Amino acid sequence: MATKPIVRVPSATYIVARSFPDNIIGVDNALPWHLRSDLQHFKSRTSGHVILMGRKTFESLGRPLPNRINIVLSRSEISDTENLIWAQDPETALLLADAHAICRGQREFFIIGGENVYKLFFQHVNEAWVTDVFCGNINGDAKFDVDFPSNEWRTRSEVEHPASEHDDWPFRISHYVRRKKLHRQRMREEFLKVDLDVLQHLDEWQEQYGQTQDSDKPDSAEQLSLPQ
Repeated sequence: MATKPIVRVPSATYIVARSFPDNIIGVDNALPWHLRSDLQHFKSRTSGHVILMGRKTFESLGRPLPNRINIVLSRSEISDTENLIWAQDPETALLLADAHAICRGQREFFIIGGENVYKLFFQHVNEAWVTDVFCGNINGDAKFDVDFPSNEWRTRSEVEHPASEHDDWPFRISHYVRRKKLHRQRMREEFLKVDLDVLQHLDEWQEQYGQTQDSDKPDSAEQLSLPQ
C-alpha cells in the first residue's frame, strides 16, 4: 500500500474547572478552591498524555507535571527538559502535541489553560471535560466562557460530587463531545521538523486512529496568533 502524504493527527480535548455561575478559572494565577476529587480526576485523565498550556498556567503549577509531556506556549523561551517543551507559537505547539501524542500511541492531547489558550485552540477541540464548581459568585481574573449548545455538542456523561472534607464545594464533571468532529490533517513531511522519530510510529497510529471516512473534513488551517 502506498504511503499517504496527508495524514490525520490526534484530537484536542479541553480539561477545565470553572466556578458556577461566573465561569471563573483563576484568581491571581491560582485556583480559588481545593477539590481533591477533581484533582484526582484531572490526574487520571491526563497521566501518560500530552498536555498543552500557556506560560501563566505553567507558572501556577510550579513544575512540569510528572508522567506527562508538558508543552508550554510562550513568547519567552523556556529551557526544555525531559518532559517539558517550549513552543514559541501556536503552530509549533500543535505540531509538537501531535508528534508526541503519536509517539505515545494516544488519540488525543489535552489543553489545560489558561483563558487565552482555551480560546486560541477552540476550533480544534472535539471533546471537553468541564468541572462546574458550585461555589456561588466569586471575583477572578481568568474565565472559561465557553458554551456547549446541544445542537453542536452532546453530553456524554454528567457526574455530581458533594462537598466533603476533601472538597470545598459540590461540583459536577461533564463530558461534552462535538457532534460533528473536526479532523485535522497534516502533510507527513511536517513531522521531519520535530526531533522525534514520528514517522516510525505514524503508520501504526494511522491504522489504529487515523482511518478517514468520506464525510470527514479537516478543520481550517488558518494561522493562529499567540495570545498576550
